[in-house]
Amino acid sequence: MKARHLQENAVRYFLEVVRSGSLSLAAQKLNVAASAISRQISGLEDRLGETLFERRKEGMIPTAAGELLAAWAIRTQLESEKVVHELAELSGLRKGEVRIDSSAGFSVDFLPMMIASFRRHYPDIHFRLHVTHAEEVVRRLREGESDLGLTFSQVPEENIHVAWRLQSRLVAVMPPDHVLARRSGLQLSQLSGYPLGLPERPIMLRRLFDACCSRQGIVISPVFVTNSISALLAFVRYEQGVVVASEMTVREYIRAHNLCAVPLVGQDLHGINIELNTLAGRSLPKAVTAFIDHFIREMESTPFISAVTS
Repeated sequence: MKARHLQENAVRYFLEVVRSGSLSLAAQKLNVAASAISRQISGLEDRLGETLFERRKEGMIPTAAGELLAAWAIRTQLESEKVVHELAELSGLRKGEVRIDSSAGFSVDFLPMMIASFRRHYPDIHFRLHVTHAEEVVRRLREGESDLGLTFSQVPEENIHVAWRLQSRLVAVMPPDHVLARRSGLQLSQLSGYPLGLPERPIMLRRLFDACCSRQGIVISPVFVTNSISALLAFVRYEQGVVVASEMTVREYIRAHNLCAVPLVGQDLHGINIELNTLAGRSLPKAVTAFIDHFIREMESTPFISAVTS
């Protein structure tokens, strides 16, 4: 691949089509005519001697060559942003920005507290937090839309580097005067018969809960299902209900609202992996590296936390 063939506009248009999946959507986002994008991509294909897309009814699908070029373009874009950030640091114009994607559970208390503690040391570093589901966190990391991803994970992901990992216990959250609150541990079967709140099925924790119930032959029907961790925790307070959650994501909320968390124990209930991820092979801006180091130090100083870093 000759670098002179990769003209800036052509690659920028190509990358937006990869992200959008169609010429028309890419044209809307770039505010240019679809015909202009089509010409740029055709010219790029001619210069490289490769077909970059399969043109299908459902949209533009990158070929193997297209995927290779997209990966190169994303990494080049990220490296350019890193240089801009570091030049800004030298000139004192901007100290840096950290873009984090996370699952909903981490956005209630955990990440805002972690960011606040970091900014006490580095007040000129700014943050952007995008809350979404685990699969989207991984996609946005791969496409350079975020610097860090904090989410639940059960399987390794290609091109994703795990900077920190923790296996967090699952707990049943309930009011302190609930009949189950004095137990030292609870089997899944013991939750039956009480008003139960669970996250929606696409959410990783719900999938783990359902799989454990299935393996044990237990049927538990929740009375409240939502994709909002805030709504689930409010359900505990107003309904005298029980909610299944990761211990790490709710520990501050439990303290603040005087709730009780009883560990779930028994077959298959070994907890759920929490990972802080970056794009593998990417050279990170200084602000992002500093936040990762701060995050790991804070987590290692937490008494019940035992994590793996790399």
